[in-house]
Amino acid sequence: MLTNHQRIRGLNLDKSHLTIDGKPLSDYAVFAVAGGIVIGEAKPVTMFQSAPGRSGGWDVTLDDQHGYPAVQRREITVQVAATGDSMEIGESKTLVGGYGGRNVRVGGLTDYGEFHGRLSVGAWEDNRDMMGTLKWSACTLTLDADPHTYGTMQRIDLPLDGKAAHARILGNRPTYPVLHQLVDEKVDDVTPVATTHTFTVNNQSVRAYSTLKGAGLWDETHELLLDCESRRTTWQGEAIPIAIDDDYPSMSPGPATFAATITPKTNVKSYSQYVTYTPRWLI
Repeated sequence: MLTNHQRIRGLNLDKSHLTIDGKPLSDYAVFAVAGGIVIGEAKPVTMFQSAPGRSGGWDVTLDDQHGYPAVQRREITVQVAATGDSMEIGESKTLVGGYGGRNVRVGGLTDYGEFHGRLSVGAWEDNRDMMGTLKWSACTLTLDADPHTYGTMQRIDLPLDGKAAHARILGNRPTYPVLHQLVDEKVDDVTPVATTHTFTVNNQSVRAYSTLKGAGLWDETHELLLDCESRRTTWQGEAIPIAIDDDYPSMSPGPATFAATITPKTNVKSYSQYVTYTPRWLI
């Protein structure tokens, strides 16, 4: 009953629309203090080499394949407060403190998605009345955040047999695709066949290798997961190799072309495939 009271009170007090791991601040029985939110700078990592006769020196910044430099992490601070009696304020502290040091998602700071990072819970400042009764308490939450915000995951369904699919990549910074290939293998005894899974993004291909051995009558669909950001490919949950001379592709914002296929299809009864990605924004 106490917890329900706290949540109702927090909901009435908090007007910030901020969330931690998808839950509003009222679920933690705290509210954001007006003017207590600061989103720090996301500073690009650049380098210039002085050279005689060259004003400003030479730009020797290391850019990625899309022309973007790396960006440092940014600090985000949010001042929150809890009110009520001492027991209620104490419980608020424990609810917030449970997230101290964890990797969390903080939403509501921008319309472009959530910030990801490690959350630190600062010292609580207790405020008492003239009788010494605790009335409210405040602290500063600090997020050591990735520089980007992450939008809602997008899905692009792919045609079969290497036929192209066209899409527009959202965001304003490069992101990474994930290929999902769902394979129904032929049932009963079949001869194992070495199989190549090919995924192409904007004319850059990566090939992964597995063996299709056939499936039991009640087997679920087998999944190939090719995750370009983690640089990891799995077949039925087990890591499998990619071609030694291939690399995992990334995507810049704007138009993109995808294709994927399986060869040979000797032991393939049917399959489907799609791509997911998460838009990234730098604000």
